[in-house]
Amino acid sequence: MKKTFVLRCLILVTVINILLSCNDIQNSKTLITDKSAPEKINSRALKDWQQMKFGLFIHWGVYSIPAGVWKGKQVEKLGEQIMRHADISIPDYEAIAKQFNPVNFNADAIVKMARDAGMKYVILTSKHHDGFSMFKSEASGYNIVDYTPYKKDVLKELAEACRNNGLKLGLYYSTPDWHFNGPNPERNPVDGKYSVFGKVSKANEDFQVAQLRELLTNYGEIVELFFDMGEPTLAQSKRFKEVVKEIQPNCLINGRVMNNQGDFITMPDNHLPDVPIYDIAWETPGTFYHTWGYKSWVKGAPLQRQIKKQIRNLSKITCMGGNYLLNIGPKSDGSVVAYEQNVLKGIGAWTKIHKEAIFNTEVNPFKKLSWGYSSLRTTAKKLYLHVFDWPKNGALVIPGLQNKIKDAYHLSDPNKKSLSSNQKGIDQVITIGETATNENLSVVVIEYEGELSIIDPVIVPEKNGSILLKDETAIKHGKYGMLSYRSIIKDDNRTWDLFVEEAGTYEVQLIYKLKYKQKDFKIKVGDSSLDFTLLGKAPEKAVVEELFDGNETYSEREQFQNKKLGKATVGLVKLKKGKQTLLFTSGKEFEFKASLKEFHAQDRSYRGLKTEVKVIKLLKK
Repeated sequence: MKKTFVLRCLILVTVINILLSCNDIQNSKTLITDKSAPEKINSRALKDWQQMKFGLFIHWGVYSIPAGVWKGKQVEKLGEQIMRHADISIPDYEAIAKQFNPVNFNADAIVKMARDAGMKYVILTSKHHDGFSMFKSEASGYNIVDYTPYKKDVLKELAEACRNNGLKLGLYYSTPDWHFNGPNPERNPVDGKYSVFGKVSKANEDFQVAQLRELLTNYGEIVELFFDMGEPTLAQSKRFKEVVKEIQPNCLINGRVMNNQGDFITMPDNHLPDVPIYDIAWETPGTFYHTWGYKSWVKGAPLQRQIKKQIRNLSKITCMGGNYLLNIGPKSDGSVVAYEQNVLKGIGAWTKIHKEAIFNTEVNPFKKLSWGYSSLRTTAKKLYLHVFDWPKNGALVIPGLQNKIKDAYHLSDPNKKSLSSNQKGIDQVITIGETATNENLSVVVIEYEGELSIIDPVIVPEKNGSILLKDETAIKHGKYGMLSYRSIIKDDNRTWDLFVEEAGTYEVQLIYKLKYKQKDFKIKVGDSSLDFTLLGKAPEKAVVEELFDGNETYSEREQFQNKKLGKATVGLVKLKKGKQTLLFTSGKEFEFKASLKEFHAQDRSYRGLKTEVKVIKLLKK
């Protein structure tokens, strides 16, 4: 009997250790599965990189001299690409470069500004598409030390400032190089401008490798290499990756090295996903305006509105599991625009108080929150509720939280005065007051007991037995299949969790708006699957009254009645009793293609849903 008990204990301990090991692997949320020693180092480095959360992007170079103006005219689009958009010749651009003299550049002041904003790393455009190097390069005389009156290596100054102030240094490096090919740079066949998705010649490939070696050898530890644009071959992407890992194995590489060779995904500029991403590391580059490089005539949103926007971007990206890389574009003299300094100061005032909810936190554990987002610290048994939309009655509903609440308080409250809480069905309700505690974003902390337990909410039938799946209750999923620039679909499919009280056959009706003449779609729920085609031409007046039971607000009805929407009955599904998930997706999967030619050959109407699904109604037959 005693031996059996001991044996059972040993088996139990072994199982627990295996489960804990699996949990550690799951929590690391890395993309690396190879168990070789170098990859283990990279896995640790990736996890450390993910915990930095917030970084400063610096788009700065020769383009800051024209500052968005060429030959007396304002040039629209991106300031850092003025050479492309104003079609500036190589000799004319070289003449501009010879004037570059940033006498007011202060690396220490910039890094301290980033640190005070709560940022943990800084990334400088070491070379942008114009081909001008912002560092001393033996591979090219077209650099800030050898080609300009400044004669100093700004990257060396920035690297030293980062070390002195405890921040990590990263580098942006452009694959396109409009200067390398001399007077005959590759042009886009569509608009005739310098190409941002050009092929990389063997000579240019070797040149880039030489510069990468310089960057990774001469400036100390580099935490991230942010490649951008171009269309390298698979072999070239692998070579770029290999040279980085050979010199600095712990340097992380973004997905824009192309061909699925990155360590993490770079989201489309200023893109924030709608749902948490647990299994892929990612970073969003963001800016204050429609440009990254300095443009003298660009005006930002009113200061307080911009501060609020950027704080909420940081909050949402953190809660969704990503890093936020926020950009500044210094002037040609090296000084930082006062507006950008003031925004960062405003962010810093918020992060100083709320840093506990941002740094060293885990991804939002809730599928959907009507009022905002959440971050998590399981080691401390704390939930951080980022309240974007303050409840009018002062009662914050936390859907499905099963844990006993030990304490609740406003993070900004120095006294941590306890807030009252009570159970309501499967939900918890916290009384947080009728007024937000911070004008930009308030955070409520919940200290809970036990292992975190959440029951995901479901949509229940209406009084008449029909089930209404509305747009605002959908969970909108992106698709992130490969680590390259063209591997991201922002709105790939949508799901609804529902509870079926009565099993049987249900008719599926849709109210929608489609931008194309027609498109195929698919619905899956339980064991049923429907393939159907929706027509994009809407009727003169959508008939929607029968889709409601009379409990909707006026505004809910108005949003349907004021639009020309299509209505369709698409078929029948069989539903079992209990919880189920309904999936709405395109009828044809969009495959990720590495080459630009293959990418453009695809049917773009299937790159995401590209339709507004206002209501899906399941009607019992």
